[in-house]
Amino acid sequence: MTDLTELLRNRNNLVMVQLSVSDAAEQLSLSQQRVRAMLQSGILRGDMIGGRWLVDAASLNAAGKPAGRPFSERVAWGLIDLVQGKVPIELSQSERSRLKSRWSALLASEDSVRALNAALARRAELSRWSAPDPGGLLEDDRFVPSGKSDPRSGISVGDYAEGYVQDVDFDDFVGDHLLVPARGPENVVLRKVHRPVPVPLPWLAVAADLSDGDAREEQQAALLLAQNGPRA
Repeated sequence: MTDLTELLRNRNNLVMVQLSVSDAAEQLSLSQQRVRAMLQSGILRGDMIGGRWLVDAASLNAAGKPAGRPFSERVAWGLIDLVQGKVPIELSQSERSRLKSRWSALLASEDSVRALNAALARRAELSRWSAPDPGGLLEDDRFVPSGKSDPRSGISVGDYAEGYVQDVDFDDFVGDHLLVPARGPENVVLRKVHRPVPVPLPWLAVAADLSDGDAREEQQAALLLAQNGPRA
């Protein structure tokens, strides 16, 4: 990984230090897709060269660091339950109290979508695939639609599937649907979790998944946050 601190220390000797999307994502503790969305919206500066983004390292400081460390998968789903009005029995009373405070701070932040993305970054293991029939995944009971595949996103996408699969079903699910790792634009996005996936998926999980996407998906994530209010 490129050492951003060292690069910026020598910035007077360079016209512009450029980072790969993966390096920028690691520096900011964000997903690569989120970094690409920030480039497209102008939050980050960069150049598209040979079909790939190179990020101006100096613009990472302007983008700022996400507030707080990402929650573990257990705590992330505890917050999702809490916001739904459920009592997350796997969390202690003190953990629930801290989550309520963090939730209030998240909603009050200048960029609540980005704060949500950072806080719930470890809610699941994300992977991208190519499938001969992505529509078939939507009919599989082991698959819980989310992101653009959830009707609450307000986004209609054909020949594409995005959603959750529990870890105990994951390998069989991949094999049954003839999925192969995507080497270009994917038509399947899977999120593997180590717990049963609630059906229907809580709205906050859908909003978090949309926050990983492009500017349109971020707008829908913001809309879900605004529509569903501060309950926790």
